[in-house]
Amino acid sequence: MDRKIPKEVIVKRKRKIIIQIAALLILVIIVFIVCVKMFRSGISRDDIFTSIVDRGAIEISVSATGKVTPLSEEIIITPVSTKILEVYKKAGDSIVIGDAIIRLDLASVHSDVENQNDELAMKQYRLEQQKVASQSSLSDLEMQIEIDEMRIRRMEVLLRNEIFLDSIGAGTSDKIKQAELELTVERLKLKQLKVRYENQKQSAVADTRVLELDYNIALKNANLKNKMMQEAQIRSPRTGILTWINDQIGAKTPEGTQLAIVSDLNHFKVEAEISDSYGNKVLTGNRVIVKSFGTELRGTVGNVIPSVKNGIITFTVLLEDNTNKILRSGLKVDVYVVNSVRNEILRIANRSYYTGEGEYELWTVKDNQALKRHVRLGESSYNYVEVIEGLKEGETVIVSDMNRYKDYNKLNIR
Repeated sequence: MDRKIPKEVIVKRKRKIIIQIAALLILVIIVFIVCVKMFRSGISRDDIFTSIVDRGAIEISVSATGKVTPLSEEIIITPVSTKILEVYKKAGDSIVIGDAIIRLDLASVHSDVENQNDELAMKQYRLEQQKVASQSSLSDLEMQIEIDEMRIRRMEVLLRNEIFLDSIGAGTSDKIKQAELELTVERLKLKQLKVRYENQKQSAVADTRVLELDYNIALKNANLKNKMMQEAQIRSPRTGILTWINDQIGAKTPEGTQLAIVSDLNHFKVEAEISDSYGNKVLTGNRVIVKSFGTELRGTVGNVIPSVKNGIITFTVLLEDNTNKILRSGLKVDVYVVNSVRNEILRIANRSYYTGEGEYELWTVKDNQALKRHVRLGESSYNYVEVIEGLKEGETVIVSDMNRYKDYNKLNIR
């Protein structure tokens, strides 16, 4: 026969169960707090990158951004004001030197060229006419001078005869004086004729020179027109890829309008930009490292544009391997301009933590713990940072972004 359990026993049992549940809850809460605290002050090894402090060389460099462009390209412009009649190629086509690209309306150019050639021919005829007229006039004067010289020689003979006749009593002094006067007059006439000849000769040379200059100017203008006429036949000036073309048939093209761009897509260079605060570190001839998709290419600074636009300096990088398969026109690349090389210095890997020379709070790793340490870093290359003080050779340093742990001085590594 069942007995009724006393009330005191039931209360004692309930109290015991409540105590056990409370104890269990307290234990769970304590474990939870400990775990949370441990996880908060810890970090997974898979979430961090580390670098061992070693000793070696650093290529001190400044970073820039760059874009791959064709090593050479030629812009074709219209030499005359005209319009597009036909387009024979499209962007992306491979072309060879001499290939027809665009046909322009050259009717007005033809007319100008013909007028220029007619004007040139007219000036040439005038020049030849001037030379013939000058030569004829000078020849007449030369002949007249010869005739006058012969007349003077005859008069000199007559004078000598009169003097002889007077010496033997067969002549008179009046005849001698008359002969001397006539000889003097003829000599003055000859002198005047020679002066006239020299003046006309100089005048003929000057007139001819003026017409020659006029003709030469017309010849240059005609050659220029003919050259423009030839250039207006738009053909490829080189072998390459047609990277851009104005394919708007009927579009008017004023003189100097860009019509097409022919590029060499087998050889490349890099057009780079950098803040003007680094202007003194980017000089022609500086060595350069270009990185893209894990590939490093070497080169040198070519041309540095002297002007600054919006605080940016633009420069060209000439690559040693300008035919590398990773190079594509328009590809964005990282550019590092090397200023100097330092050997046998302490260094660690360059990661996102590094923002320039100065003081840093970095984490060293030892025995599954990360300890915060104050260090001073110097200049950098694209892959290493110089350690000035605070770290020793052989130590392991976390080079990941650790900003979220800035309030901790010690972390467990799980």
